[in-house]
Amino acid sequence: QLGSPTALADAVTEGRLRAAAARGGHTLYVPRGALWGCEDIARMDSAGTLQALKVTMTKAPGSFRAQGWLSPRVAAAVASGTRTVLYQGPLRPLCPLVPNNVNTMAAAAVAAPRLGFDGVTACLVADPSVPDCHIVTVEVTAVPERGRSLTVTSTRCNPAEPGRVTGSATRHSFWSSLQACTGHGGCVKLC
Repeated sequence: QLGSPTALADAVTEGRLRAAAARGGHTLYVPRGALWGCEDIARMDSAGTLQALKVTMTKAPGSFRAQGWLSPRVAAAVASGTRTVLYQGPLRPLCPLVPNNVNTMAAAAVAAPRLGFDGVTACLVADPSVPDCHIVTVEVTAVPERGRSLTVTSTRCNPAEPGRVTGSATRHSFWSSLQACTGHGGCVKLC
């Protein structure tokens, strides 16, 4: 089992792990973390009916462990005390900047390999008005049929201690993922 789905944002690493799983007949299990609806997202992606997927993570500014060019933005958000959109765009370039914070987003890219890390939209928000929870909003848009699209939006509020990168329900989610890791052979599977 892969402990951090964010590691797959590195295209070379992802390619090697997928190839090794297929070649060896073993399964690479990827924890879904706080991603609700991953099975539905995966089914839509597999059927070719998933047009867009956006994951927004909102946390108190002190909950981010940013690196690189994102670090000064987080510091500015902390100093301003106001809600700040830190990033919005493709997921892949965000992952190495906050690898401890975006595993749920990375799980979404694994659930939707046709979109992948370059097609999933990530939005990272620092909001001091939510000091004790992490909010994950997943927006799914289907390919239009006769000019209309199915859309689904889910929002999860995970209680969290101030300053923590993960919410309190994460431990239980990870444990449940570990328990589901059996008998799938030769693939990459969310658990």
